Amino acid sequence: MSEAAARNEDTVPALTVDNGNWNAASLKSVSEVLNSARKELLDAFGRGPDASVRVAWWSQGPRVFFDHRPYEIRINARDTHWCQYVYQFSHELCHVMTHFDRYRQHRHKWFEESLCELASLFVLHRLARSWVEDPPDIHGASEFAPHHGTYAERIESEHRLPPGCDLAGWLDANIEAMETDSCRRELNGAVAVALLAHFRAEPSLWGDCGWLNHWDANRDATFSDYLDSWAACLQAHGRGDGAPAVIRKLFLSEAPCQRA
Repeated sequence: MSEAAARNEDTVPALTVDNGNWNAASLKSVSEVLNSARKELLDAFGRGPDASVRVAWWSQGPRVFFDHRPYEIRINARDTHWCQYVYQFSHELCHVMTHFDRYRQHRHKWFEESLCELASLFVLHRLARSWVEDPPDIHGASEFAPHHGTYAERIESEHRLPPGCDLAGWLDANIEAMETDSCRRELNGAVAVALLAHFRAEPSLWGDCGWLNHWDANRDATFSDYLDSWAACLQAHGRGDGAPAVIRKLFLSEAPCQRA
């Protein structure tokens, strides 16, 4: 954990895990896994969430609920499938960290969904290292660590765009579909994989993502307008426009590409 995050650790709102139907996994082990994922993502954001987070098991798809404080996250991972716990939880925690329930319906919500897919991959890669260097109190954690990286790489291989496919052209061909349905996982995954190397190389970009949904994106007619509003929000709060600039450079130049 970064020095700044460590200094604030005592004031970070708590993560609690319900003693639900985790099947072969103990509550203690589940809590250890989720807390290790939480530490990695909060370290990257440089802050904690604005309220505590409560996690429970259920049989439906993973989600975080609107209008709940503490934040209510549900996942359906069970047994000792630690990578699945990390993948699901990190996605939903990223929604919390990007203030998902401030502005809930606008055409650019696909970008938040893509960032949350990115968060899952980012955290899995971080745990592949940290579970070796500083393993959680789980039997065999150090030996399990490489599986986090392998799990992430498998997902990346499923969503990676073809070699030579221009990202700007790909976005132009697919953005209407994402604006219509923000949860097109194959498209969200492609965006996430395209961004992953940049966020792994410069984790501080997550700090910029913590300012999403601080303005009404319904006023942004295009994705370019959305990035402009994001950059203006960051500058108004004394930050540079690092993440918007990276994303603009990757996705908003002109070139042809086929639809996914």
